[in-house]
Amino acid sequence: MDLVSFVSQTSGTGVNTESATANLAEDFDTFLTLLTAQLENQDPLDPVESAEFTDQLVQFSQVEQQIQTNESMEKLITSSQSSAGAALSGYLGQSAEINANAVGYSGAPITWKYALPSDAATATVSVINQDGQVVYSEDAQTSVGSHLFEWSGELFGDGSAQDGVYAVTVTAEDANAEPVETGVGVIATVTGVDLSYEDPAITTSAGIYAYSDILRLAAQ
Repeated sequence: MDLVSFVSQTSGTGVNTESATANLAEDFDTFLTLLTAQLENQDPLDPVESAEFTDQLVQFSQVEQQIQTNESMEKLITSSQSSAGAALSGYLGQSAEINANAVGYSGAPITWKYALPSDAATATVSVINQDGQVVYSEDAQTSVGSHLFEWSGELFGDGSAQDGVYAVTVTAEDANAEPVETGVGVIATVTGVDLSYEDPAITTSAGIYAYSDILRLAAQ
């Protein structure tokens, strides 16, 4: 199964500066042609106000400046992504804790990390498929602190999970049956860097995640 991406694709709404510059030049040539024709055929007794020409030239200049600004921003973004890619190369082979509870399962065991801010009376960890169905659950640790849950693809009853997207939820209650908030993250080894998204991303066996979702490098 191809790696599942949990990163937003580039929106595609950015300006294509090369195309915009070419269109501006074409429009400006057309404007000069029309201006020349207008000057040649204007009524000598009622000439066109020069202020109109000046206003249009100023508008062209403002558009050109905006295109140049966009082009500079594109170069800055590209440079920043390259720098981020170089920095991320140091993460290769490292085990990282990622701020996500969803994974792309393809047969290899998946590890999640969950944390309880206080002791709980009861706690349950559940695996949910992409249709929202609970396919596996077991009692979770109830003591305060961080805990690991490894899932090998086991399902209720017999059989193993099919390839696909799965997520984990942890529900816990204290002695008064009040809910205890839990935080869940994925533990995965960084295998690559991907700069084809709007934000720098990392590839792992559990999927592709945004660099900004990395919480910390996990202990080996």
